[in-house]
Amino acid sequence: MIGQYLTPDIEKIEGRSKIGAFDLDSTLITVNGTHKLSKDENDWKWWSKVVPKKLKQLYEEGYKIIIITNQGGLDISKKTSEKKRKEFMNKIKNIANSLNVPFDIYVATARDKHRKPMVGIWEYITQHGNDGIIIDMKESFYVGDAAGRDKNWKKGSSGDWADTDRKFAENIGIKFYTPEEFFENAKPVPYSYGDFNPKNIPHDVELFTPALPPLVPSDGHCEVVIFVGYPASGKSSFAKKWLIVNGYVHVNQDILKTKAKCIKSCEEALQKNKPVVIDNTNPDIESRKAYIDLAKQYKVPVRCFWFQASEALSKHNNIYRAYGTIDGPRPLPEVAYSGFKSRFIEPKLEEGFDEIKKINFNFEGNEDKRIKWEMWYT
Repeated sequence: MIGQYLTPDIEKIEGRSKIGAFDLDSTLITVNGTHKLSKDENDWKWWSKVVPKKLKQLYEEGYKIIIITNQGGLDISKKTSEKKRKEFMNKIKNIANSLNVPFDIYVATARDKHRKPMVGIWEYITQHGNDGIIIDMKESFYVGDAAGRDKNWKKGSSGDWADTDRKFAENIGIKFYTPEEFFENAKPVPYSYGDFNPKNIPHDVELFTPALPPLVPSDGHCEVVIFVGYPASGKSSFAKKWLIVNGYVHVNQDILKTKAKCIKSCEEALQKNKPVVIDNTNPDIESRKAYIDLAKQYKVPVRCFWFQASEALSKHNNIYRAYGTIDGPRPLPEVAYSGFKSRFIEPKLEEGFDEIKKINFNFEGNEDKRIKWEMWYT
């Protein structure tokens, strides 16, 4: 959703080089009471009495005021969205009338590339929403309450519910302020992004361990390689780059649809004395056993390639390939990860494997692609 508020004295909001961008809820406005969620279009008040004055001052100093907000409840796929959309638009009209300062508003309603911390909305603004005027990144900023602040950053606080606003500003490359810092001149407080940061993933770790025996046998003998790893941990890309090109038959349940067809395809490859790679998640002993049994039946070696990408890294890859690449697939649902995690049993030689190799994740792509991969997506 995109909107614009014009004051009576102007006909058009012109592009400006300086952007003052703000989240909406708990940043510019808050609920009119002690409850957490807004009840209706009239249930709001300014986050602080200084908010309207500060926005007017910014506009007079040459800033373009833009509101950028996630509003998942307005997603058209939800049954109540039409009613909520009307209420939301009426609320924005009420806010605009009270503010009396021109502004643009961009609302991310779906879980797509426009949802913060992803930068789809900002890219649209730079390309289509600022009259072609280049944005001054040093002067522009974003203000939001989802800042990853730690527990007790203020007395009695349980910590911020999210960190997406801070990540959004970091992705863009502009300054970030919390409402307290911007409107009340408060000092910055400690914050955390948690244990995972894509920028901290090493660039050049060893592809696999142990180094010997080699990844692909020099004599090209028949064998079964069973992958184990989270969805989006790099399994299929690895198979294409290292195994399929060396004559391995590729068995993948996303392609074949059923495990029975995967087992059949594996056996057909072994009957032809061809090496085969089982490119599925294979989280537990039971899911791996059928392929190990086939290898023993046909008297060929069976190896496990255990992909070391963590749950957090794999989830990051999942969203990156969906929204950070051109024509990416739809992101996998959360259940794909919780299901793997709940079933996972570490592969052991005692299952019948001749070898277990640990496969480390290495991002592959040029510098531009790596910069995109290192952005925040959730």
